[in-house]
Amino acid sequence: MLSNPEKGSPRRRGGVPGAPCPPDSLVVHRAAQYACALAGAALSRAGNGSGSSSGTLSRLQHLEAHLSLGRKLLRLGGSAEALAGAQRSLHLPDPVLRFCLTLSHLNRALFLACDNILWAGKTGILPGLAMDKWSQRSFRYYLFALVVNLSRDAYEVRVLLERAEAARKRGKSPENRRQLQADGRIQRLRLHLHLQLQLLLQVLRDNPPLLLDLLRNACDLVIPLEKLGLCRSSPGIVGFCGLTSSVLSILTILHPWLKLKP
Repeated sequence: MLSNPEKGSPRRRGGVPGAPCPPDSLVVHRAAQYACALAGAALSRAGNGSGSSSGTLSRLQHLEAHLSLGRKLLRLGGSAEALAGAQRSLHLPDPVLRFCLTLSHLNRALFLACDNILWAGKTGILPGLAMDKWSQRSFRYYLFALVVNLSRDAYEVRVLLERAEAARKRGKSPENRRQLQADGRIQRLRLHLHLQLQLLLQVLRDNPPLLLDLLRNACDLVIPLEKLGLCRSSPGIVGFCGLTSSVLSILTILHPWLKLKP
């Protein structure tokens, strides 16, 4: 099921599959879009109201809007790909992973379907479309998919922690002996928490694909939370989180062994 991978070994993929177009093209568009959002937020915060800064900010906002529309175009047909991924996930032997990945793929399919409808509305194919309503619906499905992805990451971390804990007990490490000899409940609790933190850091350090997937999903989570009004943040934070997530995705493309699989 889970293992501590060496460099080059396959791991489970973190996110759900996107559109049938080349994934590197989508990721580059996404990185450029959030880079524009971050630059625009920084310029807006540091700007003094001059005409030059206002013009630059307006151009960045227009570029961000065009990149967002271009991403929606590239994701056309992605729902079918996500449904195919859900069908493949049904054959996974681990019941928890089977449930999490299938549910994540299904939410991704619904998110992409709403995204396609939004693209049709923005391009005039569906005039009079309630954009706010469909946008909220789209981000809601996106949020559900990310929550399920993070739940899967937490499950993998827990399994690896249990294995590391069992190996540590078999090794009878000095830290374990100090914990058993500690006097007082508070000291024993502190030692236990310290050991658990050490194990967690060790597990994440020994499993870079899992660490990158956890960081990427955590960064992405900020975006739907902010769009749905569930979390108060600034455009700069959203741009930073989106850009960070995109850079991590680019890393998994440049170095496929960093991609969590399947």
